[in-house]
Amino acid sequence: MKLIVLAVLSTVVAGCTSAPTDLSVDASAAKTFSVKKITDSGKSTKQLDQENQELIEAKLAEVLNFCLPRLSGYEQKSANQARMAYWLSMSGLLAGSVAVPALAAASPSANAAWVAGLGGWAGATNFAGQALKESGLSGSAIAQTRNEIIRGVTDQIEAASDGAKTFEERRNALMKARASCVMYEIAVPTIPSST
Repeated sequence: MKLIVLAVLSTVVAGCTSAPTDLSVDASAAKTFSVKKITDSGKSTKQLDQENQELIEAKLAEVLNFCLPRLSGYEQKSANQARMAYWLSMSGLLAGSVAVPALAAASPSANAAWVAGLGGWAGATNFAGQALKESGLSGSAIAQTRNEIIRGVTDQIEAASDGAKTFEERRNALMKARASCVMYEIAVPTIPSST
């Protein structure tokens, strides 16, 4: 029984601290994205304005479709990492504040190995939790980075949606919004899956 508990605990800690092995960015991130103003001398200014407006709207939808799965997917990863860090901390808390005192009070000499093992676990989880936080793998770093990028994307989407701005300003805003979503994949640390 003791060996099983130690094996499970070792697996949990090893899973939380292993280095990423698959460092790849989604292939669609590298696809070329451009917005070129329609300039046809055979059309009136009103027709060109309408066509360029439709182009901006189509490209805006493309940017939103590109960004949404990235930002939403990492929201789930953030929650999963935060949950993992929370339960790691809680297991150490329970080991150190409940199990160790109870075992020591019940029979110190008979439970010495358990007291030592669980006391060590309590200390190790504290260290592991801090290491996860400092390396950006506790979930909070991902959430913070995601929120910063969403603020930037929101500002750019607002500019791209503003019909009072020039075509060039709106195009540039779309380009910046898409670039922010690409950078998100690079900026957010991940814990590799165990598959």
